[in-house]
Amino acid sequence: MPTKPPIINTSPTFVLPTHEERKLSNGMTLIALEDASQPLLTMSIVSRSGAADDETWGETNFMTSLMNKGVAKEGAVRSAQDIAEAIDFTGGSLSVSCVFDSLSAHLSILSEFTETGLDLLTDIVQYPSFPEEEIERIRQQTQVEIEQANNDAAYLASIAFTQGMFRGEPYGHPVVGTLETLGALQQHECRRAYGRSIQPQNLFIAAAGNFRTDDLVSTIESRMAGFSPSAANSTVASPSSAKPVNKPSSGVYLIEKPDAAQTAIRVGFRTANRMDTDFVAMQLLNTIFGGSFISRLNHNLREEKGYTYGVHSSIDARKHSSILSVSSHVGSEVVDSAVGEILREIERLRTEPITDDELETTRKYMIGSFTLRTETPTQVVSLLSTLELYGLPKDYHSRYVAELATMTKERLFEVQERRFSTSDVVIAVSGNVEHLRQKLGSFGSVSVVNAHGALLSSL
Repeated sequence: MPTKPPIINTSPTFVLPTHEERKLSNGMTLIALEDASQPLLTMSIVSRSGAADDETWGETNFMTSLMNKGVAKEGAVRSAQDIAEAIDFTGGSLSVSCVFDSLSAHLSILSEFTETGLDLLTDIVQYPSFPEEEIERIRQQTQVEIEQANNDAAYLASIAFTQGMFRGEPYGHPVVGTLETLGALQQHECRRAYGRSIQPQNLFIAAAGNFRTDDLVSTIESRMAGFSPSAANSTVASPSSAKPVNKPSSGVYLIEKPDAAQTAIRVGFRTANRMDTDFVAMQLLNTIFGGSFISRLNHNLREEKGYTYGVHSSIDARKHSSILSVSSHVGSEVVDSAVGEILREIERLRTEPITDDELETTRKYMIGSFTLRTETPTQVVSLLSTLELYGLPKDYHSRYVAELATMTKERLFEVQERRFSTSDVVIAVSGNVEHLRQKLGSFGSVSVVNAHGALLSSL
């Protein structure tokens, strides 16, 4: 039985809990939220550079995977095993991850082990050694992950969708790269990606937990005061900020997956960024469209037509371009009908106002969901990190809730007419290409791509 969405009926207001922001001596900002209720510390050192800045596809993610696999500084050389054993002894976790717009080194630990945890976290950020033996091990591990992903119909559909939406742009490749580009990555590429991404002027720190901010600042300063900006990198613009954002190549993009039990579909278009005045309205409209279990798409394709077990839409809001995308799995015999219904729902939103009930139910659902995401200090610090990463105003979340609370059907319909259109839609499908070419040819020009992101043919 589906879980009912959280609904609230109280007056919707939101104020961020009390926190501090400190500027460290090397220029980095520390965002700190003290919480003595639990004996825990969570901390992230975040870079504003990510996979969108790759010079070779996958190099930033590859470098990121190696940051906690060895450090070398005067008087303290640690292997991957040394680091793993040290963090395991505390019962904590230490990880580094990468997405298109950022990368993050994250520590979660009992506060009694704060000193040990910060030693490890600051070392992997400042002194990664990228050992040759670990490079080969991580390469093999990542190759296996890519090979497994290339057998997943949904992942392949996302590859095709990316090529239609972002070909030739910073977002136009998988974060992990491809089997082909991965084979070319060596220590040189790791050091290049590190030098581009891990500069104090490009980093900030977000922390929540059982600490005193003055003590935390002192502890971090003692470990990172000498981590100063590099003149060689301080004035270099990142590729993602310098490269223009193009119009997507609308049409149908197919990728071969002949043995797929079901056909994976991605349909989408460009939409409003976080700083755009239409962003909150588009979030609300997307929730009605396909962003919840009671959405129009799910009612149409699942409940009425029986094409799928589920269909979902979401807005992926990135620094330089945001997309609204629909994802689902359907039987290959109804793929054209399913795509047709998705496009019909887009057109319906463009031409018809939503109902009063849709507005009120969705408004309350979204405010309730937002409230659930602000219950813990770690969740709040995550919101604060979003503000820092994307350069948003400090009252952004308060304004977000207030705008939801006062949104009108008239305002929404004006956005619907401008933002929902089938003219620039990218349709991406994985399955038997010849079968799909016949089924989907009427929806626009058809292109075939492969798992390496190469365009194989276009009609």
